[in-house]
Amino acid sequence: MQKSMATGRSSYVEMRAASRMVAHNMRLKINSIKSLTSGRKYSELATIFPTLSSGYEFTLTPNGILKRNDLEELLSLDSDIALLLNSIEDSLKIDGQADLKHQLDALKEFLDKRKMLIETLKA
Repeated sequence: MQKSMATGRSSYVEMRAASRMVAHNMRLKINSIKSLTSGRKYSELATIFPTLSSGYEFTLTPNGILKRNDLEELLSLDSDIALLLNSIEDSLKIDGQADLKHQLDALKEFLDKRKMLIETLKA
């Protein structure tokens, strides 16, 4: 990813690998939360898997030029999602019955922004 940002060029294969890596890391984080929470809260978190399964490959033009601003926005959203998942995990470690409504609402907002960005990039 750093090489791609430095050169301004990348390949579909590299960016698809970045998408898979992000999805894998988020899945690991959500699965680590599973043991801390009830089935209902986990099922809400598990719904984000499809949203994170792709995205980075759409930050390329057909000739392999990186759309830097779009990539930075996608990285920022994914970073916010990861930080929020860490916050949820920390809250549950302290109190397994913690009220996560505000955090889950914020997570849904970030996911909606990510979906809209991906749809824009696909067009």
